[in-house]
Amino acid sequence: MNHPFRIGLIYQGGRNWIGGSMYVKNIILALASLPDQVKSTFDICLLYNDALDAATRQELEPHISQFYDLEQEVKPITLKNRLIWKFEKEVFRQPNPPFNPVMKKGKIDFLYPTSAPTREPFALRSCPWIPDFQHKYLPHLFSEAEIERRDREHSAIARHSTRVVLSSKAAESDFKKFFPTSQTRTEVLQFRTSPASSWFSAHPEEIQKKYCLPERFFLFSGQFWQHKNHLVVLEALQELRSQGIQPTVVCTGHIYDDRKPEYLDLILQKIHTYGLSQQFLVLGLISRSDQIQLMRRSIAVLQPSLFEGWSTVVEDARCLGKPMILSDFPVHVEQNPLGCVFFGRSNFMELANILAKGWQTLSSGPNLEQEQLARAQNKKDIRFFGHRFLEIARGETKL
Repeated sequence: MNHPFRIGLIYQGGRNWIGGSMYVKNIILALASLPDQVKSTFDICLLYNDALDAATRQELEPHISQFYDLEQEVKPITLKNRLIWKFEKEVFRQPNPPFNPVMKKGKIDFLYPTSAPTREPFALRSCPWIPDFQHKYLPHLFSEAEIERRDREHSAIARHSTRVVLSSKAAESDFKKFFPTSQTRTEVLQFRTSPASSWFSAHPEEIQKKYCLPERFFLFSGQFWQHKNHLVVLEALQELRSQGIQPTVVCTGHIYDDRKPEYLDLILQKIHTYGLSQQFLVLGLISRSDQIQLMRRSIAVLQPSLFEGWSTVVEDARCLGKPMILSDFPVHVEQNPLGCVFFGRSNFMELANILAKGWQTLSSGPNLEQEQLARAQNKKDIRFFGHRFLEIARGETKL
């Protein structure tokens, strides 16, 4: 009897890239949502590092057949090991030499996501993932070394890999634009959030009071990185303040940007200069459960980002049935959640007008009727996402 198809997922992210952690988590939960007759055909192994916290491990444990600690299973990155891996890759055409021992040990049939190109005859055993090409559009946000690293990885994938997963059709279009002669087949995988049942049984009013927040507020969740575009919100609030309109925006997210450590100081200075200390409330990084309840309680979710691979915040808000105010960059437009309103990503006047209208017409959540409708649609979306990932993992789309 053949063993079930074994999928090895490499845990991503951590405190400085929460989106990476959520990406892998949502893949696992989408696979877990599939019908029993489908789930019986595969197993999931999770290759993890210290980015996997205890709470997330406990949540995922029912769906994982085996956990592998990367610090124990993968040799350390030393000069000697680099040379060995390079030899294995170039001479024996091994696509992911550091992971070969754990793939053999776990009898893993498909490893994802990787950054290395995969060629025949190993093309269906792993697949690289490119979330986006942000460094091409916003190069001033990256060091020269980081730009060179990304360009080198992406070029290798375009030259040598049989296929690559992109997070959006926009990223797929970019891949073809930047590598027009590449023979690499593109696979688009648009993830969806799998909400826990506890999201809907908690009491958002209690979390609002926990943080001493007003009854009505817009929620802006995102790391305090430059491309999240906090400044356009401050400019919009200043404009409204001059008109006697004073909406409240609550901000959550890690407050440090290692690419520009002074960015938070710039935001705080603007808050002080514009007199917005009672309107632009910075909570910093809070628990995910608290963030979700604040999202439910908010009058709308605000996402002004200049760039995303595929916005986790938008997908979270979608499955909660929340009104959204989104910047108009291509991925947001592609996500296109029901009932959202777009604004020009650098147009603070347009954003100000939308905020003013929302402040006048929108009510505090949760809207239980909209949540129920959104949950019903989300179940369909999650299963589609799970089937799509399984299709990619098994290489069932035509090469």
